[in-house]
Amino acid sequence: MMRFLIRGAVAFVLTTAVGAGTLEAQANALWYIGTYSSHILVWDEASEQVIDQIEMNHPFPHRFSLSPSRDRIYVTEARTETVEVVDVEARKVIDEFTLSEGNVMVRISSIAPHPSGDRVALFVKRYTKLRDRFVVEGPFMLEYDLTSKTVSDTIPWPDGGERENIGLRYSPDGKTLYLTATNIIALDADTFEEVDRWEISEPLEPGLGRQSFGVAPGTYDEDGVATSLLRMTDPVHNRRMMGIARARLSEKEIDFYTLGTAEPVGQFALAPGGEKAYGLFAEIGRYEFWEFDLVNRRVARRVPFDGRPRMGLEVSADGQKLYIHVAGNSIDIYDSSTFEYLRSVVFDEDMTRVAVIPQRGGTP
Repeated sequence: MMRFLIRGAVAFVLTTAVGAGTLEAQANALWYIGTYSSHILVWDEASEQVIDQIEMNHPFPHRFSLSPSRDRIYVTEARTETVEVVDVEARKVIDEFTLSEGNVMVRISSIAPHPSGDRVALFVKRYTKLRDRFVVEGPFMLEYDLTSKTVSDTIPWPDGGERENIGLRYSPDGKTLYLTATNIIALDADTFEEVDRWEISEPLEPGLGRQSFGVAPGTYDEDGVATSLLRMTDPVHNRRMMGIARARLSEKEIDFYTLGTAEPVGQFALAPGGEKAYGLFAEIGRYEFWEFDLVNRRVARRVPFDGRPRMGLEVSADGQKLYIHVAGNSIDIYDSSTFEYLRSVVFDEDMTRVAVIPQRGGTP
């Protein structure tokens, strides 16, 4: 039986260094930008130009799921019935699949590509249209074979209990499928038997309150590692605390530390190299960039700026710029060292979703 190791430290400011096995700064990155049309824009960070567009078979690319090797993008359209597979290098759709047929609609709310590229895990619901009503069944967890284009297995619910929302993710070696809900449950990826359970609904250490943290790696996280904001309750003073967590599912461990009282900070983005991260403080009429010093474990700076009601945040591949995107048809560019607004890149159409892929070889 595998065990999960928790390593934590609770303090307002800690100065102990923490290692970061993240992607090093790259020369460039390409953005794949979904739009309210039938194509995906390919935007080059270095030139700040749209260098290509990928024609889709279905309108409104709505959700992106990257393969572990980042050579495929699994694109779900707005109705969430069809998934198109985009070859990143060829910049074209090479496959698609749907589970809907006739009067039965199957909507896919989560997809996890296997590292082998021959199968995916799906989280779905089935809607059967009758003359006077719809019959809703599910949700279900399925394994779908991309070669035979068939559902190869139904994944049983742990404890026999269905959940309305769940995250699916394979380990980097493809041997384990993680189900993320109230707790994290590890299944054997071939037999779907439970091999371990991480009770994250319980305090990480005695004397701490319940906590929440992310398990999905960001653009510049190392494979199998997820760095995110941590929220937890201080049971002694009955207050919410905020910090940084680095979760390694395959190694069954989490390193974490607190920074102080919880603030409305979101859109956490790790910078290349892993020594810094950024977040966005957002209240009505008040927006701030937050810079996190991950080496000395502290909030380094808080700088006000003119934000948007809805914002996404990315760091450039060279670490020198910050990008504010969605909602809308523009990307606002800021200097990461001064937080000075530099310029905006405006597109001909609004964005739905983006996927950012660093380019190790420089500008393509």
